[in-house]
Amino acid sequence: MNHSLLYQGSRTQLVSQLLYFDEEKLGFLNQYFPERSKERVTAEALLSCYCATLEQLLADFNEEQLNSRVLIGSQLTLRYLEDGETDIYTIVFPNQAEPSDSKVSMLSPVGMQLLLAEVGSTRRLKVPSGELDVVVESITFVNSGEVGQVI
Repeated sequence: MNHSLLYQGSRTQLVSQLLYFDEEKLGFLNQYFPERSKERVTAEALLSCYCATLEQLLADFNEEQLNSRVLIGSQLTLRYLEDGETDIYTIVFPNQAEPSDSKVSMLSPVGMQLLLAEVGSTRRLKVPSGELDVVVESITFVNSGEVGQVI
């Protein structure tokens, strides 16, 4: 596929995400967090930060910026500091999550901890078995954040 078409498709997808959250954020939150809770407040704050980040990225859109932070539709390589092993995950909308295919919902505990992480950053992930220290080795936006299938 032509690189410039892929790049333009990425921009279009991010614009669609921004418009979706601008118009449907309340409905999206109500669907996944129907009760007022700490998790909903956290998700709402994360979505606000995510939208602000998208606005900045789109204002000066370039490939380096696109692949510098974990976005909905990004594939990232994590290196575990404890043993040096790596895993590759793609952050997606909740209805597109497929754990067996390494597609992690952006609203899952791990997804929320990784969303907006930067390349080279270290994160301490809270997981059911405890905590894991990881480094975000690489990020590639792979157009897996299609809005059309969200609701």
